[in-house]
Amino acid sequence: MQRINRWAMLAALGVCTAVPAQADLLFTVGAKASVWNAGADGDLDKDVSVGSDGLDIEDNTGNQLTVFFEHPVPLLPHVELKRTSLDMSGEGSINAEFAGQDFTGDVETEFDLSHQDLTLYWGLPLPVPFVDVYVGATARQFDGSAEVSGSYQGNTVSESVDLDLTLPLAYGAVKVSTPFGLYAGADVRYIGMGDNQLTDLSYGLGYDLPIPVVDIGLQAGYRRLALQTDPDDVDIEADVDVSGVYVGAAVSLGF
Repeated sequence: MQRINRWAMLAALGVCTAVPAQADLLFTVGAKASVWNAGADGDLDKDVSVGSDGLDIEDNTGNQLTVFFEHPVPLLPHVELKRTSLDMSGEGSINAEFAGQDFTGDVETEFDLSHQDLTLYWGLPLPVPFVDVYVGATARQFDGSAEVSGSYQGNTVSESVDLDLTLPLAYGAVKVSTPFGLYAGADVRYIGMGDNQLTDLSYGLGYDLPIPVVDIGLQAGYRRLALQTDPDDVDIEADVDVSGVYVGAAVSLGF
């Protein structure tokens, strides 16, 4: 009977608060998964537009998968691993050079902007209820590519280049919670290093379901990734802006 009462108290507490205070007191492991409906704007290889006046790369749905581990140990960072898979395609028309190959007329393009992040971050001890602020650093590795196929002087030609680049990024995030399970959050990753520049901003809303012991939540928001690459560091010069809405779910468990 005593054990049943204990579980009943825990369940009631979880339902009333809707947001268990696991991250502040316990080791927490969690995962997030979402789909990102992204569209591209900008240029590849200097003057080759990815828009409707060039390669005409269409909006596409990518996947975002995140796993994280948080703990109460002072000074040691929390850890987050994130994989973004985003493969976009288009059918356009150009009269330009791409990666040293001339193209005239209709072309087909495959543009893969997939990447993975390793983020180490710390929570700031702010004396403000329901507000969490985090700072840290991210190592991001792009492992994508860009391939254009078409014709030149009556011949079928194709050119493909790798977008293989690793960048260190500053990281910051904020989350504002409520006693009702609703919360708002935003995070940004940024680097300005020579001609390599990247700004990755996400913001949105979420709702933690009133389930005791395990945190299960729904999320929706907007993500914008602006990337400019140095041709001395990668095989292709890019100045692209990829953005769109995302929806997903998250689960975490404290122990």
